[in-house]
Amino acid sequence: MSDKDQVAAAISRAQAELERALDELDQLPAFDPGVIAFTAHALNNYLTVTGGTVELLLLSLADYPDANVRNWVEGLEHATELMQHTVNQLITSTSSQDIKFHLMKWDLLQLVQRACNYYQRVAERKKILILCHSLGDVPPVWTDPVAVAAILDNLLSNAVKYSQPGKRIWVQLQQEEASVVCCIRDEGPGLSPEDQLKLFQRGVRLSPRPTGNEPSSGYGLAVAKELAEKLGGQIWCESQLGLGSSFSFRLPAYQAQSPVSEPQAPDAAPGPSDLTSRRT
Repeated sequence: MSDKDQVAAAISRAQAELERALDELDQLPAFDPGVIAFTAHALNNYLTVTGGTVELLLLSLADYPDANVRNWVEGLEHATELMQHTVNQLITSTSSQDIKFHLMKWDLLQLVQRACNYYQRVAERKKILILCHSLGDVPPVWTDPVAVAAILDNLLSNAVKYSQPGKRIWVQLQQEEASVVCCIRDEGPGLSPEDQLKLFQRGVRLSPRPTGNEPSSGYGLAVAKELAEKLGGQIWCESQLGLGSSFSFRLPAYQAQSPVSEPQAPDAAPGPSDLTSRRT
């Protein structure tokens, strides 16, 4: 084969490869910056949970005799901070897969108390007090504790973010039939009826603005809603403009015969009860 024939054959092969690549490109899903930002926000929530756990480890290891152990944990803390920085850049710059959960029997009250203790240190910068309590005995839940921690991260961070300095935040747990409800109530600006219609939508920023120049991506509540529903629960809001907001989520209580597979949301989940009359 002559040089000319070899060049022609190479061009023909390249053209065939290009056509095949274009066909494959047509099969790819459309680029959706919203999906990327939503996923990045969820990753950021998990990194916040990791960072809080590392911080607790460092406090517990303050007097640990082996200095190497503390150095390793400090390295993990630094790596988490770097990942959070990178993910935050991804959130602001712009096919979602099913989440794999590790479901187990878990003490929700303990998890909520730990989250409140972590966010109390954050809230102290604005002299905000977080009050956590339960109404009666609270049974364990059947859930993924890391996913629930991510839900709490979103709701507590929002309560602190939109509250004026010197205010209070109440976190309340109670059993309701075969579920456990966690309510986070703040003394923030509240939400107008128009804003409430936009709640839990991806990338939607509402009228209230953070009181301490904190960042807001508009994805936090959407992440919390998706996680709560995938865990077989639900999430909702009660608010009046100028009178603060209450964000609540419901999770299935643990039962001896709880399935080992991912729970399915009920066909007709009971509507959120009015917590207003039971607030303390």
